[in-house]
Amino acid sequence: MMPPRAITLSDGRQVHVAKDEDHLLRLQRTHTGDEFNFTVHGSTDHVSALNDSKKYHETLKDDLRKRHPDIFEEMERLQDQMDEISNDLHTLTEHDVHLEANFGKFGYSANLRTHLPSQRKHEKETSTTIRIWKRPVIRQYFHKGLLWRASENEEVASFELFVDLLYVGILAVIGDRSSEEPSAKAFMRFCITMIPSYKLWNDVGLMVSWFESDDVVQRVIILFILACLFGYTTNIFLSETITYTQMIAFYLTARLFTAAALVWGALLVPMVRATLYGNTIAIIIPSAIWIGSIYVEEPNKLALIWVAIFLDLALPSLLVMSMRGLPLIPKKWSEGLTKLFEFYPALNIEHKTERMGAFVSLVFGYSVVALLYQNTAEFGINAFLGKALLGLIQAYCFNTIYFDIDGSGHELHAIRRKVWSSFLWVNAHLLFVLGFTIAGAGLSKLVLAHDCQDTNVENLYITYEEKSFEAVEDALRWFYCGGLAAALLSMAGISLSHLHKDIYTQKISKKYRLAYRFAVCIVWLCLPAARDHLNSLHLISITTGMTISVVALEIYGTSCKGDDMFGAKKSCPYICDAELQKRESDGISLETAVDPEKNAEHPKGEYTLKDIYVDVQ
Repeated sequence: MMPPRAITLSDGRQVHVAKDEDHLLRLQRTHTGDEFNFTVHGSTDHVSALNDSKKYHETLKDDLRKRHPDIFEEMERLQDQMDEISNDLHTLTEHDVHLEANFGKFGYSANLRTHLPSQRKHEKETSTTIRIWKRPVIRQYFHKGLLWRASENEEVASFELFVDLLYVGILAVIGDRSSEEPSAKAFMRFCITMIPSYKLWNDVGLMVSWFESDDVVQRVIILFILACLFGYTTNIFLSETITYTQMIAFYLTARLFTAAALVWGALLVPMVRATLYGNTIAIIIPSAIWIGSIYVEEPNKLALIWVAIFLDLALPSLLVMSMRGLPLIPKKWSEGLTKLFEFYPALNIEHKTERMGAFVSLVFGYSVVALLYQNTAEFGINAFLGKALLGLIQAYCFNTIYFDIDGSGHELHAIRRKVWSSFLWVNAHLLFVLGFTIAGAGLSKLVLAHDCQDTNVENLYITYEEKSFEAVEDALRWFYCGGLAAALLSMAGISLSHLHKDIYTQKISKKYRLAYRFAVCIVWLCLPAARDHLNSLHLISITTGMTISVVALEIYGTSCKGDDMFGAKKSCPYICDAELQKRESDGISLETAVDPEKNAEHPKGEYTLKDIYVDVQ
């Protein structure tokens, strides 16, 4: 057993340091007769030996400076530079919570720093119990072009998943009711009810991403917003009802309650007070227009509704542009805004993308669940099942495009790339949710249509038999095809917002792959015009086939020239040219490789996994 690292003294002796008394006795027994000096870590002898060794090495350093002054100064300069680089690496890896993993997935940012939340600098946690109330702390914020983010990883909270569970029902209700009587008015009302619910979901994610508290008060705030959202969903007005007032009342209650929470946060966290007050104003202005829409009759009501929706979506973006400095305003005003918004909160890129991915998964889940029906035939393989399976394949392909193609291989994520790309990424998701939800609602009705062969309505359970129909309405075709086109177009926008890694050996560049998506969208928008030649099975088959072609083109196009698309055709080789090493530690020996020079049976070269052995005794 080799002794630990030695300390060289001024008289030439070497002292080896044992970690404790037991280790010292074990080393003394092992090295009996050897000329080794031992001491215990942290003892007086250890400190004395270190001081003596320090003086000895300083003497050697001074002697080297006298004999080779030029070389010594050059080495000193290089050592200082290496120390600076080592400190930067330490900051980016140890102190800054493994930012190399963040850069690897979302792209490098030279303006990223981390901070330790002020409430935890001198706080010693003694319990993991959820507190009634904690003073909120900003997780991440911008200051003079630098992004300062909390040194702790932000994980998805359990109550955020609970919010998603509620949205499963919301998507089902809004989607199903919009497709009951498909028409232009039903589609318009679908958008009017879907966008505010999406806005409430975004508010919850924004508050959780901005403030670090995770106390009972925060959970009660989230619960209250969910209760309002629940009441909002039970009063959607997709048909001619008198529940519009109740629906807007629940929506405004949640929004104004959020505004009150932001004002409270501004009082507790004055550093970002201007931003929180600005977001409060961005909530109050459209809320006044929403209230006005209650007392106005159609069609003037619709004008106020769409103005309120536009302001709900546009004012937060305008506020962000003001924080970063508007390019078209006078310089004096721009400097004033910059000073006012010297600190402003930022979104955590990992949390935002994970939450958005979860919401997209909900949309995919709704479209698949909506395809389910009950069969009563003895052998239920028929056109009903065929259309449902085609819809399943279609949703699976969209899932692959979003997560595995557009969601990977980033040189820079849209949020980190530019302001315009961040806005495009956020708004494209809203278009995708609207498009794929309405397409899923239309697809659920097309599956039950008996306008093609092998669609006997008697094979359906009575509940679904009542929903089956023979003639597919034009509006339903537009719901399905137009929704799919909008969803694929928004995916192209999401992909365009990212800066993907540009590999010069790729078979097909990104711009040509996106051009094909645009062409597919145009074809889908033209399909409803061929209503006399395409039944429901033809319609679903064409859209599914073209979706598969998009995935196939992406897989082929993102591969590089010379790549084997079917993997290795023989066993995977491993390079083995290491020498035989034997390490002893507390009686355990490890043979990690084969010495090619000492063992002729294992020459240097390539080996399969079965040729390499690890012997643990």
